[in-house]
Amino acid sequence: MVVPSSFDPYDAEDAVRNLKGFQKLWYHCKQQPLVPIGVLATCYALTRSAIAVRGGRHKEANKYFTARVVLQGLTLVALVGTSIYMQSDGKTQAERNAEKAARRKQLWLEELDRQGGRLPTSSSTNDNGNV
Repeated sequence: MVVPSSFDPYDAEDAVRNLKGFQKLWYHCKQQPLVPIGVLATCYALTRSAIAVRGGRHKEANKYFTARVVLQGLTLVALVGTSIYMQSDGKTQAERNAEKAARRKQLWLEELDRQGGRLPTSSSTNDNGNV
C-alpha cells in the first residue's frame, strides 16, 4: 500500500515544462526580474527613436538609438549575471533537486518515526487497537 505524502519527490523542471503560455513567462520573469525590465526599457527607447525619426527630430532620434544600444547591453549583462549568480554554488539544477528529494525523504522517515513507525493498514480495528 502506498501512502500519499507531502514529502514525495518533486521535479521542478517537469513543473516548468508543464506550465502554459503566460504562466511560463511569469515564472521566468520571477527567476530573472532585471531582464524583462531591460527588454521593456529597450522597446521604449526603440519606439521613441522611431517617433523622433518620423517627426524629423534627428538629434533626439540619435539619443534614443544610443540609449537603445546601452539598454540592450545592460539587459545582456543582467541576463548573464543572473545566470552566473544562479549557478554560483557549482551545483546543477538536477543536483539541487536530488538534494531536496533526499531531505524530503529524511523528513518523511522522521515523521514515520514520530508516529511510531506504523503505516496505516486496510484491516479494520476497534478503538482498543484489536482486530
